Amino acid sequence: MNIGFALEYSLGHATHADNLKHFVGDGSRSGVRPFFVDVPFENTPVGMLARLPGVRSNWSLRASCGAYLGMRKSARRLDAALFHTQVTSLLSAGLMRRLPSVISLDATPLQYDRIGTHYGHTASGNASIEALKKRVNERAFRAAKHLVTWSEWAKASLVSDYGVSEQKVTVIPPGIDLKRWHFPKKMGGGKRELNLLFVGGDFERKGGDTLLCALTEHLPAGVSAHLHVVTRSAVNLPSGAPVTIHRGLGPNCDALRRLYADADAFVFPTRADCLPLAVLEAMASGLPVITTDVGALSEAVGHGEAGIIVPPDDPRSLARAIATLASSPELRDRYSTRARQIAEERFDGTRNYARLLTVLTETAERKSR
Repeated sequence: MNIGFALEYSLGHATHADNLKHFVGDGSRSGVRPFFVDVPFENTPVGMLARLPGVRSNWSLRASCGAYLGMRKSARRLDAALFHTQVTSLLSAGLMRRLPSVISLDATPLQYDRIGTHYGHTASGNASIEALKKRVNERAFRAAKHLVTWSEWAKASLVSDYGVSEQKVTVIPPGIDLKRWHFPKKMGGGKRELNLLFVGGDFERKGGDTLLCALTEHLPAGVSAHLHVVTRSAVNLPSGAPVTIHRGLGPNCDALRRLYADADAFVFPTRADCLPLAVLEAMASGLPVITTDVGALSEAVGHGEAGIIVPPDDPRSLARAIATLASSPELRDRYSTRARQIAEERFDGTRNYARLLTVLTETAERKSR
């Protein structure tokens, strides 16, 4: 079966796209012959459409133009198509009516509008423009034969905000290579210094400044911790801060995996996110997670299940959560075990990407009947 994949390459979606490609491979294992259309944030291939007003400056237009042009080249050979995220599908409603298609998304446009200020995005404030944007997205959702969301949080918005039938939506979280992210953990013991890990390209949006404040100003006396930060952002470290900055570490690379293997806990006090893969990698690595009730994070981690949920922008609560883990090796062990269990139950890449391909093949087969 020939399936086209229009894949957004921005932020964490690049890692998701690479993971999906790794699973699908050349089709010899999956039984699917893939045709990949990469849609990068920078230098999106839009051809002559770049001359149209707004295309170069508007990501939604660039992404949907690039995906449409790429898919159109192979459409006659395809049995089905996947568009991830919905931003790649906006100009392909006509194509999706002819070609059985699935749209995959981590958040709806309205959800993104609600958290968008932290991404440098704001809604236009013009009621007519916002109504038009909603209609364009609704048209794409209607044209797709099925929709896949990464979380119940995103599915709920499709149903309540866009009037999509629940039966048309399947929740399939992104997948992690559980073998690649499995490390023997050092259980229990009276540990002298807690080894913390933060991974986030956008240091401020991910709450890195809140974490520095918690670590340097609010950690209780007697609690010792060292923080490893993986980021591409500039970081202003207070003098003497127990922090090591790591740069240039790509997704899934050995150096990044070693940091996860050596950590005692993953701290991610983000202000705006949907379901970041860094957290899922931490859970697969058996790390207790401290994070915020943002997007689908509490759905994934669960307060008191695989970690601790704290409010965003609250360094005192964050410091207390770090102190709680530092003072209780038994609690760390419990969270660690449960984090790995949840990853195996819900974020197994082999299982989840197989489920995604099943949705695609079933969508194509319904058309051929």
